[in-house]
Order: sequence, then structure tokens, then C-alpha cells
Amino acid sequence: MLTQMLLSIALLSTEWIIGILLLLSVWSVAIIIERVLVFRARGGDGDDLEANIKILLQKGKMAEARELLRTSKRSAARVVLRVVDSMKNGGLSFEDGLSIAITEEKLELDRRTAILGTLGSNAPYIGLLGTVLGIVHAFHNLSQHIQGGPSVILQGISEALVATALGLFIAIPAVVAYNYFSRCIRKILVHAENVARALAPSLVK
Repeated sequence: MLTQMLLSIALLSTEWIIGILLLLSVWSVAIIIERVLVFRARGGDGDDLEANIKILLQKGKMAEARELLRTSKRSAARVVLRVVDSMKNGGLSFEDGLSIAITEEKLELDRRTAILGTLGSNAPYIGLLGTVLGIVHAFHNLSQHIQGGPSVILQGISEALVATALGLFIAIPAVVAYNYFSRCIRKILVHAENVARALAPSLVK
């Protein structure tokens, strides 16, 4: 009874799995494009930002320096503002404020990147599931149409392997993007910390 029920499920077409994989591929590409745009905006030329802020501070233009930080989309500016706010309004030490600011910025930069890691790890298994179900379906067709010979099963297996290929096609770019984005996040946060150490104490005064 249970075996027959599982067999009936296995004999379902693999097209639904291929459809899921296609949706996952679109989702993966959308996340990659969105993260590229975010990291490009959050990274930017931090050295240029730091230099401009220092020039304004040397001229005593504290308000202009803070406004420049507020209008900037770079992670360095966001971290500096959080540190300054935590020191002035929260009464925290510089190190505590910096730790909190870096953690909060990391959470925002990490957003959706875990999805890429999950897709990279699991898409091949979804594809493999489609292939296994396709092979089961091919053998079942062979048993029902023995006169068809090997061509029946070979055609079924070739169609089933498409699912595995599609799963790998999704997984490889997802893993590459995940590793690249992880490196970008580390680079952005290190630079943001350096800028915060250089600017935050002066902006609190």
C-alpha cells in the first residue's frame, strides 16, 4: 500500500521540479543583481569620503560634515553616524558604539546572501531528486511498453538528467556569488571601521 502510494508520487512528471528550479534560478539572479547594486553603493570610494569630512572638520564646519555623512549611502558613513549617535545620545564608549554599529551594518549587508548559500547547497539535490524520479518513470514506462526497447528508457533518462544539469546551473553561480559577496562584506566593514576610528571621535566634540 505504502509502496504503491510512493510509486504513484514518483511517477509524476519531473516537469514540476524543473519548474521549481527555473523559479529558483530567477530568484537567484534577482538576488545577485540586487546585492551587486547594494554593495556598489555601500562600498564606494571611502577614502574620498574620509578626506572630505576631514577637510570640513579642519574648517570647523561640523554641521556640514554631519550632513555629508547623512546623505551618503556608504557603509562607512552609516557606521560613523551610528557610533557618534551612540556616544552622544546613548552614553556608550567608542568601542562599544563601534561594535554595535559594525554588527548592525553587517546584518544589513548580509541580507539575502544566506539565500544564495542555501541555493548553492540544495539546488543540486533538488535536481538530483528530479533525475531519480525521471529514471523511475523511465523504467516504469519500459515495463509498460517492453516492445519499445532501450530507446524508451534512454529517452526517459536523458530527459531526467536535465534536472540535475539545471540544479548545477543554479548552484555554481550562487556559490560563486555567495563567496564573492562574503569577501565584499568583510572588505566594506573593515574599511568602515577604519573610517569610524579616524572620524567619530572628532564628530562627537
